[in-house]
Amino acid sequence: MLDLVLAVLCSVSIGMIFKHTGRKGIDRTTLLTVNYAAAVAVAAVLILGGERAAGGVALSPALLGLAAGVGTLLIAGFFLLSYATDVAGMALAIGVMRVSVVIPFLASWLVWEEVPTLLQGVGMGLAALAFFLIAQKHRPPQAGTPGSVPRSLRGRLRDVDGHAFLVLALTFLAGGGVDLSMKAFEEGFGGGTSRVLFLLLAFAAAFVVGGLIIGIRGVWYGRWPAAAAIGWGVLLGVVNYGSLEFLLRAIATLPGPFVFPANNIAIMILAAGLGVVVWDERLTLANRWGLGLAALALVLLRL
Repeated sequence: MLDLVLAVLCSVSIGMIFKHTGRKGIDRTTLLTVNYAAAVAVAAVLILGGERAAGGVALSPALLGLAAGVGTLLIAGFFLLSYATDVAGMALAIGVMRVSVVIPFLASWLVWEEVPTLLQGVGMGLAALAFFLIAQKHRPPQAGTPGSVPRSLRGRLRDVDGHAFLVLALTFLAGGGVDLSMKAFEEGFGGGTSRVLFLLLAFAAAFVVGGLIIGIRGVWYGRWPAAAAIGWGVLLGVVNYGSLEFLLRAIATLPGPFVFPANNIAIMILAAGLGVVVWDERLTLANRWGLGLAALALVLLRL
């Protein structure tokens, strides 16, 4: 149970780091690139020190291509999650990222013909509804307009921040895309290939993508990484790897149907609480209903 608690704390810490560095104006590209370098370094040290990773990695063009694709999705998804914490708040950004698990469930049904149970079907429907409720970030009332004035449904929809909704939608798709890629890995290579080592390969690919962007930007515009971005990137990488490591350890000692929903729900609740208390984020009634439905959906999807 301690491993599960640590996995939750690490995952929420990622959102806290994104929120803090976003307010400080720290370069996101450097932050995320260094993050993946640090995550790979931590994993390499642990593996060389005797940590066990079941299976191996039989390199093939298809596997390398999948790892490159996952790495690109990882850094793109992290970039969107970081940006979403700025424009929509930590609670909504993390809530949308967690409920994106519905995408691989839907793909499993349509692509791999894994027919969901009735409760899982209800869970997918609730997850879709939860996304639209969570993603409704409203603009602040204009000057001279009381925020408490009753408005029609059409008026409320007009007040939805379209930019925030788009960023959250892209975050949802990126998060679901990563999970879908991991499903594709399990279907195509999971039999004899270590998932941990494959993730390290994907982390390395994400580092290469970010490194290329930093290098091109530095040569063309003379913008090279600052010390603050590197320091926070190292911290983010350690926490990022910790979230994966502790989750895998929790799965090894606790039932999966309990670990996954408990992990996601605890992350959403803690992130929402910290967003309100620490960062003074405001959640509308629709947002609160969305988070509640998301929690219920995550439970149903694992039944």
